[in-house]
Amino acid sequence: MSRESWVGSDARTIAEAVQSGRAAARTVVEDHLARVDECNGTLNALVTVCAEEALAAADSVDERRLLGETPGPLAGVPFTVKDLIATAGVRTTAGSRALADNVPAVDASAVAAFKAAGAILIGKTNTPEFGACGLTRNELFGTTASPVRPDGVVRSPGGSSGGESASVAAGMSVLGLGTDFGGSVRWPAHCTGLTSVRPTLGRIDPEGQYPGVLSDGRVLANPATMHGTIQTIGPLARNLGDATLALRVLSAPHLAWTEPDSVHVEHLDISWAPGEGTMPVDDEILKAVRTAAIGLGASEYDGDALPRANALFGALRTVETHADIHSLAAGAALSHDPDITAMLAAVHDRSSTEVEALWGDRAVLIANFLDEIGDVLILPVASVLAPPIGVESFEAGGRELTWMDALASCRAISVLGVPSVVVPVGLSRNGLPIGVQVVARPFHEHLALSVAARITSNARVPG
Repeated sequence: MSRESWVGSDARTIAEAVQSGRAAARTVVEDHLARVDECNGTLNALVTVCAEEALAAADSVDERRLLGETPGPLAGVPFTVKDLIATAGVRTTAGSRALADNVPAVDASAVAAFKAAGAILIGKTNTPEFGACGLTRNELFGTTASPVRPDGVVRSPGGSSGGESASVAAGMSVLGLGTDFGGSVRWPAHCTGLTSVRPTLGRIDPEGQYPGVLSDGRVLANPATMHGTIQTIGPLARNLGDATLALRVLSAPHLAWTEPDSVHVEHLDISWAPGEGTMPVDDEILKAVRTAAIGLGASEYDGDALPRANALFGALRTVETHADIHSLAAGAALSHDPDITAMLAAVHDRSSTEVEALWGDRAVLIANFLDEIGDVLILPVASVLAPPIGVESFEAGGRELTWMDALASCRAISVLGVPSVVVPVGLSRNGLPIGVQVVARPFHEHLALSVAARITSNARVPG
């Protein structure tokens, strides 16, 4: 009689089983590597599989437990890492042919935190070159497909953490580490029915994200760039409990952590918006978000900061010099992917005074937004549902949108610097997942997590 596989189990269940000795970490990892063998050829989610290293790490967890040590809150939990995040001794390409043979010497701080908690790295996942697209494809590894296809249509898992969302949704990994610049963990979660967290900037140590500044084998966030200022690492998971556990592990040790269970949702000042205010949103998405918000007694947002945020994100993007990308690719006699080429070509030559004025506008906009939102704001993740592979423009509200337009609600929240939790809130007519953003004030992730829990409970979806 064959035993039941650990594939599909949540992180807490696996960790408790490994901690108690009811399961061996090696067995858990073997099950997930078998799942990779089964699924990855079709999905192209993992671009580097580190099976030998994962099994050795699992054996170490099992040995430590036998010696009486406590292996950690993520003991034996298989995880994957977006190929935009540094992993010591494991190829990290940022989806770029210029970095095809790049092997970092030092783990990103977030990767090190997962490993210290007992989690097992099983591979790296696909990303567009330097994360510069909302659809996961590059000329080094090709296109990633979503395992979620209720209508039989092969769709994108979103991007730029699309390899992560495909891996976690398919059960190849239990937890994922992605990065979020303009929606890159939130949009993939929406496309594949997952939970993700874009934390407050500084909640998770930013070290180890590409593009960045290389220094003694480390990849440092560059505070003089938009990427270094706005991009953050964030977790993806199949349920809210796992995402919360992951965020607790990743949270910088010098920051206070408040458990979401301590929050009285009924006492919160909650508002909702049908989008960021400038781009149309699909009717099915609007209906799901509105239903979730009304179920919490939310009032409709009537401020003017949110509608200005997406335009500011775009303005800041056009004055970014992308010096870190130029430096990382220096000396490589290879062309960039079309998305990067277009991004570099769109840079405007502006004076330092004009650039500083834009960052000043951001400071004012953030202050205005925090004056308007109360405790929590609920809004859509994106204007559209997960698109079929190969589709590059999308229709919503009678208007044709680019993927950047479709992610306006994510880009607005990114530039405002506030945390956002995404949870599935329902399904479309053809069975595609619909996610919702739950936004809170800086370092108030516990409020967003508690409201997200209430939303999933009300909607009767996995939480």
